[in-house]
Amino acid sequence: MECMNRTPAGAVSLLARLGAVLIAATSAACGPQVIEGRPPFIGISAMQLVGETLSASFRISNENGVPMDIEAIDIEVTVNDVVLARENKAFKLAIDANSAEEIHVDELPGPATRELLLSLENREVASLPFSLQGNVRTLADGVLRFEQKGHLYPVPGKPGEFRSAVTQADELRREKEL
Repeated sequence: MECMNRTPAGAVSLLARLGAVLIAATSAACGPQVIEGRPPFIGISAMQLVGETLSASFRISNENGVPMDIEAIDIEVTVNDVVLARENKAFKLAIDANSAEEIHVDELPGPATRELLLSLENREVASLPFSLQGNVRTLADGVLRFEQKGHLYPVPGKPGEFRSAVTQADELRREKEL
């Protein structure tokens, strides 16, 4: 006797194809996503007071899964409303996906900046709380804003050299185009 609940072969084939399509769609939706449009993470990689010159190196990390082409940068580091270092200029900097580059800034610090850094170097204070903020203008994403807070510390055994530790990163966002 033949089974009465028999499914036609075409229906089985159609159900198998629909199942395969659903599995493929679900896998694609849950797969890794390429990050785009995220501002770079910019940190102080080194700061030195040598004679009359303050040298600062900034590490610019592209946290996107695509290359970032920077056209201009505006960075300002402040301690207690005193500007320690500032860079605001147009320049070309290409950073590969998920990698980093460094830029260097040399300037003549004012008396208030020198006084703050010397108090840190002479261990009159344990650290200096800083704010680093600014933006980059990129070819693909326009103006991207960044802001972070941290502390500067003297480098043991290296007079005039300072390092940073970030304690909080805020406002990593794309600015609206004007």
